[in-house]
Amino acid sequence: MLKLNATFTRVTFALFAISWFVGDYNGNLRDNYKYIFWIFSLVSGLMPLLYYAFGYKKDSKKVKWDTYTFFQISLVVVVFAVISICAIPFNGYHLFMWKDIFYIFMPAFYIFVIVNLDASDNFDYYIHFIFWGFLLNFILIMKPSSFTLENFLSLSFVESYSPWESSMSDVFFMCFVYYYARKKRIHSILAGVFNVMAFKRLNLIFMVVFIILNPFLKSKPVSKGVEFFVKTVFILSPVFVTIILSDSFAIWFENQFGMDLNGFTMGRFNQLNQICDLEQNMTGLGMTHYMLVQIGFDIHRLHCDMMRFLIETTIVGLFVFVNAYFNIAKRNQKSFFLMTSYFTVMVASTCIENTFYWFLLLIIIESFQRLENRREEENNEKQAACR
Repeated sequence: MLKLNATFTRVTFALFAISWFVGDYNGNLRDNYKYIFWIFSLVSGLMPLLYYAFGYKKDSKKVKWDTYTFFQISLVVVVFAVISICAIPFNGYHLFMWKDIFYIFMPAFYIFVIVNLDASDNFDYYIHFIFWGFLLNFILIMKPSSFTLENFLSLSFVESYSPWESSMSDVFFMCFVYYYARKKRIHSILAGVFNVMAFKRLNLIFMVVFIILNPFLKSKPVSKGVEFFVKTVFILSPVFVTIILSDSFAIWFENQFGMDLNGFTMGRFNQLNQICDLEQNMTGLGMTHYMLVQIGFDIHRLHCDMMRFLIETTIVGLFVFVNAYFNIAKRNQKSFFLMTSYFTVMVASTCIENTFYWFLLLIIIESFQRLENRREEENNEKQAACR
């Protein structure tokens, strides 16, 4: 690992993160400047990395680049891009493809810079900064005056209601997993409480499941059987979604639970049916987004990333996507659980634009891996000293 001072990268990361929080607070209105800060932070990290690498050529030591995560996601980007470019003669050209590639690639590129530049034992600085930033943002956006006993008592899992429902639940859940696994009690309690308040049902379920499973999850790779099973489930997940889209299932669901399936899925049932009923080839990243805009549907992002990647990038793209991200996570069982949870959300929702959330997920996974690598190094050193 490159032993460089990462102070300047940490400072520029803080500027980027703050710009993101400000953009979120303003409802993402005219906040493209946050990407300028992001690129500035990337460049500021790449410059010393490149200088260090080229300057080391005269030394007998070999520079070891940590490229695993970057390689896996770059493979996804290349496959998605090739499939999308090949589809242009049939479906035309639009900018949605490049936007989505940017959203996928940027977190991986930033992770590449940080893991090779920051030689600390863990990445608490980045995770703490994101957690406290989103926590403060959540309080400001929801207004401090809204945190009343009456509102707390109005929380309902059955009716899926919270006066503070927010996509920031993803952040609080991921931070909860990290802090709980690291035995950071105060942080984990805060992350858990705000996850409940932000109230996304899947994240609440996964938080409880993680508490139950945590004693059994080790800091070692998952078994080949578990890896194969989970990858297969997500590659086949569009088949399950297709079954749910049938009218017969909607009727069965309403008869069994007395609830309208479209209402229960918050409009996702109608949206998915609209796309699947269109008699048009939609191969090419971003094509479902483009078609939802063209037909004037209220929600322009298909709320099922697994189905979306199958439609836009074929089974090849979906296979490469699932395989690559679980390859990143399979090195640590807690990381694998976290990735499985986030992919389950992607079956019922869309996460591709949540670039900062992807960065958080990947930095947590890299932190688990870095800590385990350090433990192995220390154990090897102790064993060598005892010989």
